[in-house]
Amino acid sequence: MADAPNYFSKKYIDGVYIPSGLLVVGCLIVKREWVPYAIALALALGGYKVWASQVRKVLKPTEFQNFELKEKTIISHNVAIYRFKLPSETAILGLPIGQHISIAATLPQPDGPSKEIVRSYTPISGDHQPGYFDLLIKSYPTGNISKYMASLIVGQTIKVRGPKGAMVYTPNMVRHFGMIAGGTGITPMLQIIRAVIRGRPTGDKSQIDLIFANVNKEDILLKEDLDQLAKEDAGFRVYYVLNNPPENS
Repeated sequence: MADAPNYFSKKYIDGVYIPSGLLVVGCLIVKREWVPYAIALALALGGYKVWASQVRKVLKPTEFQNFELKEKTIISHNVAIYRFKLPSETAILGLPIGQHISIAATLPQPDGPSKEIVRSYTPISGDHQPGYFDLLIKSYPTGNISKYMASLIVGQTIKVRGPKGAMVYTPNMVRHFGMIAGGTGITPMLQIIRAVIRGRPTGDKSQIDLIFANVNKEDILLKEDLDQLAKEDAGFRVYYVLNNPPENS
């Protein structure tokens, strides 16, 4: 989750306190009778600046909202990372660790009229990354939302609602996680893994062992990211299981 604002940070000192002080001091030098108006103006502008810079959670659990596709990164012929814009550069989804979002789209059906289809996804980004959220999605031939997502181009929007889910992760809620994932099922695991590792400096001691199963070696999603996390953090270990392992491996 996002940290509480630090009102003594450089952002507030340079952007609020110093300009407000200069305005008041300038009036003291030039025309003292303007000082009350200068103070009022400084308070109004400074207050607005502080309000506008606050981190805001945008998710609504009972209402779908539109989010614009900002960037699409192709990983393979049927896998991509989709980056969606939030309303401002300081906005966050407001998604608790361990929960997910719903994506909805009205899609034509082969046996009848179009209907709204809803599927759940877990972003691979987090609330420590304001301004956007990322989804890793594999498109399946028989998929509904996954095929719809693959057809999106930059500038188009999706409908999102959330958060949803029964679990909310908190640091040290368990001593040891045993995780098993396959394919794009890695996304909720990765969400927790990254949160645990981010929490190390503040005392999160949770151990994690992940078994990640796939058909072929090239199907392993985000392998470089997982290997790097395991290299950097001794409390996280990953084991890859394949239906078709390479020969002599």
